Amino acid sequence: MPVRSRFEKEMDEIALALTSSMDSDENIFIYDILVDYAHVLMLAKRGIISEKSAASIFRALKKIMEDGFDSLSKSYEDVHEAIEAKITEIAGEDGMWLHTGRSRNDEVATCLRMYARDRILQVLFTLLDLRSTLLRLAKKHMNDIMPGFTHLQYAQPTKLSHHILAYHDMITRDFERFLNVFERTNLSPLGSSAFSGTSFNIDREMTARLLGFNGIVENSLDGVSSRDFLIECVFACSSLMLSLSRICEELILWASEFDFIELPDEFSSSSSIMPQKKNPDTAELIRAKAGTLIGLLTSAMSIYKAMPFAYNRDFQEMNSLLYSAFEIAILSSRAMSEMIERARFKTDVMEKKAGKSFSIATEITNILTEKGIPFRVSHKIVGELAKNEIFSPKAEDVLRVARKFGFDVELSDYELENVSNCRLAVEKRKSVGGTSSENIERMIKSRVEALERDEENLAKLKAEIDSAIEELWREVEAYEGKMG
Repeated sequence: MPVRSRFEKEMDEIALALTSSMDSDENIFIYDILVDYAHVLMLAKRGIISEKSAASIFRALKKIMEDGFDSLSKSYEDVHEAIEAKITEIAGEDGMWLHTGRSRNDEVATCLRMYARDRILQVLFTLLDLRSTLLRLAKKHMNDIMPGFTHLQYAQPTKLSHHILAYHDMITRDFERFLNVFERTNLSPLGSSAFSGTSFNIDREMTARLLGFNGIVENSLDGVSSRDFLIECVFACSSLMLSLSRICEELILWASEFDFIELPDEFSSSSSIMPQKKNPDTAELIRAKAGTLIGLLTSAMSIYKAMPFAYNRDFQEMNSLLYSAFEIAILSSRAMSEMIERARFKTDVMEKKAGKSFSIATEITNILTEKGIPFRVSHKIVGELAKNEIFSPKAEDVLRVARKFGFDVELSDYELENVSNCRLAVEKRKSVGGTSSENIERMIKSRVEALERDEENLAKLKAEIDSAIEELWREVEAYEGKMG
């Protein structure tokens, strides 16, 4: 039963149902085992507990890990109590040394940080896939023309590759946010004990190293009291979902009356009554889940906002928010990568609509400005053409309006046709980041190089953690072998 040293009565069933986190603690089961291994190994090496007790605890932990989370009794408040009780059941009195110099406060904080860092890595690897997909699409559609929009109105001709690169850069910023959160998350609070440290001669740096952390959360009160890393994780997931939602919104629009895209069958659904329908359900649900993430972030911040130091049980309510946030972000990112890669972009329709609604008006304005008419006057001249619905003007139409504004310049039909050509128009935008081919080529090249660097750095990050955990296993096995 749960640890209740000072109480005569067991916890009421209703109170236990309210306070128990066992339903969601499977998420940190393996991390609790690892934390126990590292903590006990450190205690034994420091001479705080006997080698015999340590070996007995190791054997019990191995059995628990093999049997899995479902072998634990659900009558406990949390997985930490359940594992400790199981260890004592298997190892007897030796198991009672497990919790020496430690509190559940620093234990759960450590488990959560390990869970979070692993999920951050999962998100990062998934975003590498998505970025790679987007770059392949940008390269494939390097010179495909499409209409660009502001206020959801036809605005200027652009390139599909340029548009996709904007998606890529937005996702890359989310990637960078997760990297920044990883740095602050991958620090060990283990050894903080309840909040003020411990009088036992523990080695916090040792346990941090064994568990693959980059260092420790030095202040023991801060170590157990802080959940800003958790909120940052939920925020990063929320930010990512906002990005995915915006892309999905466009895919949904493009698959409708715009007719710019054919979404893959595998990521669409049909109507239960209208056989002709192809519904963009996957995109719609990703869009909706962005709202769910905003709710999770609001909940986490609301719980945290007035929490006094040190530990409060309110923290427990934040854990499930973290689990849900990562689950949604990872699944949605994977779905997005697959869905957009398999989609068919209707580039012929896009190009046909690129010049719709007088979208080359800005180009006419620009050539008038190049001929010496102040930009704002040029704007008014072309605006009057639009007001009079002269959407395919001849040179004489433009010059007639220009003279009304007191300007007499030379403009030929040939010049006007050149600036009215959508393909020529996009190539004229040579300013950095614009739609010219040289800009697009340069942007794709630099982003592919950045992606390769990020792949290499991320693989190194994961390898460092894997190596630390492998070293922990080796030390535990060597210890068990020494004890027979």
